[in-house]
Amino acid sequence: MSKNTARIAFWITPPLVCLAVYWLGLKAWFQQDDFAWLHLRLEIDGWRDFFRLLVEPRAQGTIRPLSERLFFIAFSALFGLDALPFRIWVFLTQFANLALVGAIGWRVTGSRLAGWLAAVFWISGSGLAKVMSWTSAYNQALCALFVLAGFYLLVRYVESGRRSYWIAQWVAYLAGFGAQEWMVVYPALATAWLWIAARSRLRQALALWLPALVYAVLHRLLAPPPSGGTYGLYFDRRLPLTLATYWRWALTATYSTSAATAALAAILSLALGAFVLVRWRRGDRRPAFFALWFLIAIAPVLPLRQHITDYYLTLPTLGLAMLGGYAVARGLGGRSLWKAAAVLLGAAHLAVALPAARTATRWNYERSRAVRGMVRGVARANQLHPGKVILLVGVDSDLFWTGVFDEPFRLVGRNSVFLAPGSEAEIEPHPEFGDVGRFVLPPGPALRALEEGRLVIYAVEPDRLRNVTEVYAPLARLRWQAGEPRQVDVAEPIFSRQLGRGWYSIQDRHRWTAKRATLRLGGPRTPSEKLYVEGYCPAERVRDGPVQMLISVDGTALPAVRIHRPNARFQAVLELPAQAVGRESIEVAIEVDRTFRVPKEGRDLGLAFGTFSIR
Repeated sequence: MSKNTARIAFWITPPLVCLAVYWLGLKAWFQQDDFAWLHLRLEIDGWRDFFRLLVEPRAQGTIRPLSERLFFIAFSALFGLDALPFRIWVFLTQFANLALVGAIGWRVTGSRLAGWLAAVFWISGSGLAKVMSWTSAYNQALCALFVLAGFYLLVRYVESGRRSYWIAQWVAYLAGFGAQEWMVVYPALATAWLWIAARSRLRQALALWLPALVYAVLHRLLAPPPSGGTYGLYFDRRLPLTLATYWRWALTATYSTSAATAALAAILSLALGAFVLVRWRRGDRRPAFFALWFLIAIAPVLPLRQHITDYYLTLPTLGLAMLGGYAVARGLGGRSLWKAAAVLLGAAHLAVALPAARTATRWNYERSRAVRGMVRGVARANQLHPGKVILLVGVDSDLFWTGVFDEPFRLVGRNSVFLAPGSEAEIEPHPEFGDVGRFVLPPGPALRALEEGRLVIYAVEPDRLRNVTEVYAPLARLRWQAGEPRQVDVAEPIFSRQLGRGWYSIQDRHRWTAKRATLRLGGPRTPSEKLYVEGYCPAERVRDGPVQMLISVDGTALPAVRIHRPNARFQAVLELPAQAVGRESIEVAIEVDRTFRVPKEGRDLGLAFGTFSIR
């Protein structure tokens, strides 16, 4: 093979391997958090909203203006719900990442083969399947791009001493904070490399720490981490167990706890550990740096013991991929025994990891296509039945959490969409994410809408919806019972009959009150049930200070609630009076201590509400 041919193959083959392994990811549709980001475009009413949405904390307090906000806003504006352009962009970003991995491996080790193998090993790495098949995971790919670009430029700076490389590294580093908060690990990676490769320049690395520290402090102030739950941080003795789990996943790219995968992980660990030790004793610190890369990059997520997930390995496995590539390349350059060991271990990893990556990709692809069939079916139902409520039957637990919970139906029409009464019994609850009940239409309003001809019923089938209104209606009349709903979304027209005085018209996903407003709910059935009140507080509402909300149930006052966070959802959970238990209907009254007016509007506004529920 000529040098030119070898050079072309070096750059071309990793993207081709990536495309072959993750081909179905290119055809995947949207799911889960994708819809939350696709909704952003609906919230923009001018440049002020646009810039606010770029930096406003969302999704567990994250602030990612480039990889989530700008990416989804721009692509949805250009392509709507056509997922293919989104997916192509993700793949192109990953191809650039593969080029950088190969280039870094080549330059750092001096071996073209080591760089090529690093790219191939990273393709097979655990977690990349989700990045390659779920658009919301683009933040991982883009953050990897900035980390790799910055580190490559740092390596070039050490080699050449050219200041332009150092400045360009800073540009990539600072831009990376717009992709993912994980960029805070870059100063540690850069410092570790300079300690190994250019200790005379180690003092320059100190400046890299300042932006990371400032960013960490500001992020904590603007979006404080939760004290518990799924995204709570736990610093305890279980940290080593979490690290061990990620290490095993990284080596085998599989989540099986079988003896075979455990044995493979143990053998690969011993082989890599021996390689690091032998090279260290010979004065070669590069393998140790690659191993340290994994530890540095995985450190930020180790306290998230309630949210151990595969795509968190996207950045850490870069270090293991380069370590593995270097180890195999060195082995192939040694004696026959080392050549055999290198081939055997590298092949064993790929034999397990590549099929696992393809299986995970297919799983994500099929889930997203099921969501696409349902959402497109709802879009067609909007066209056929304008103004009617669309009721879905046959939504299972997986489809609900993948394609209903994040409200994709707002993107394809104005009709209200609910699950049929009783659907919550078929869906596995996850209270840490949200309440299933708010997506289910209560029997009373459903029966009333059916009798008035304002409701159509569709069965969810593979890749489509089927109108079953005529078939399902007789059964519905037997099952559904009239009565006051115990959950009311005031922004849904079907619940308008539950509202008393003091409500304005629906605005987006909320409905404003005057100074005082009332509504009716079905009463609590047990003393343990509480009243849940959800709403949204724009910044203008609390510009002059917190707002006090007073709620009473059948005339009995409940504890006052202070609303103070601007541009944020609020939820109040209130104990109900004992005398309300067992009543068929209760009246809930809401009053605020002061109203405000939007310029050019003559309304006295109280608060914007969403859902009231008793559960």
